[in-house]
Amino acid sequence: MATRLKLAIVLSGGGARAAYQAGVLQEIADWQPAGAPLPFTVVTGTSAGAINAAAIAAGAQDFGRAAARLRDLWSNLHAWDIYRTDTMHLVGSGARWLVSFIPTWRHRRPASLLDNAPLAKFLEKAVPWASVQASLDSGALDALAITAMSYRSGMSVTFCQARAEIELWQRSQRVGVRATLGVSHLLASSAIPFVFPPAAIDGEYFGDGSVRQVAPTSPALHLGADRILVVGVGRSSVRPDATVNSAPPSMAQIGGQVLASIFTDALGTDLEKVRLVNAAVRQIPLDRLGLSPVPLRDVALCTVSPSIVLEDIALDYLDELPRTIRALLRGVGGTHPGGAGLLSYLLFAPGFCNALIALGRADASGKRAEIEALMAPIA
Repeated sequence: MATRLKLAIVLSGGGARAAYQAGVLQEIADWQPAGAPLPFTVVTGTSAGAINAAAIAAGAQDFGRAAARLRDLWSNLHAWDIYRTDTMHLVGSGARWLVSFIPTWRHRRPASLLDNAPLAKFLEKAVPWASVQASLDSGALDALAITAMSYRSGMSVTFCQARAEIELWQRSQRVGVRATLGVSHLLASSAIPFVFPPAAIDGEYFGDGSVRQVAPTSPALHLGADRILVVGVGRSSVRPDATVNSAPPSMAQIGGQVLASIFTDALGTDLEKVRLVNAAVRQIPLDRLGLSPVPLRDVALCTVSPSIVLEDIALDYLDELPRTIRALLRGVGGTHPGGAGLLSYLLFAPGFCNALIALGRADASGKRAEIEALMAPIA
């Protein structure tokens, strides 16, 4: 009789780049029979990846329908669905930043560059929250985990809506907390520092979960995953911008590299660590593994990430952004090749998102054999 191991999917952060994950999920869903449940019973996400994770987990009883719904959400997404783009707000925010440097006006300093109030309304409609518990009750899902960073403690906090028998964890810099998930958890996990304001959960303020998440696969491992599919969103290009010569980097270049570090560097390091542990475990006789003071197992990994540089795609769709946002990005160098990394995180627009969805589908198709081997039961 075939044994089905516990599969997990890890969806990393990356702002608008996370549309790529919707394409990967849609492609995998197309390989399944109509009405089949989600093959990944542990779903974890951070930042924009947390939004995708919640949407897929809520529809775990019918993977194809959930993937199509997520694809449609990204396909029709605009910047004004995520953050305010009106001129009056942006001018007012800029003015408040300027006057806040006067000591007596310091209390008026904004908490962020952009106001993501529209995102809260979008998430209420985007995720059928009651269906998350229904997926757990039906057995189609074991756990949904969303990670955020506590501004009070600096810890990486993973909020878990999971089956009662699953034990959570506490380590020196990370902790798993049982919760009934909702919009506030997604707002917290996706609150990119300086870009979006912190979000409050039970009186404590949280920011983007990628900031202090040194081990992105850790929640999936703690929740019992035997096999993990990791869907990233690609690192920013390190190619030099021929137009800037020896000039100092623009604010957009700096910001793009900082965001790339937040969203992708820890993931790459973590995957290397898991592979090293796997290699070590394979050298230990089975009768000795049970004597280890900590659980050790060989966890199969498969990764899917963009096969081309996303900045190149972003520049093609710059005109889809509202003029106010284009002007803001132009002022910090975000409309030139060297600053397109920052642009790619903020470019919530149908053309760009659909291009990333198509790329995600193509990249997943290219790895079909590897992904299906990961999902296959053991004979």
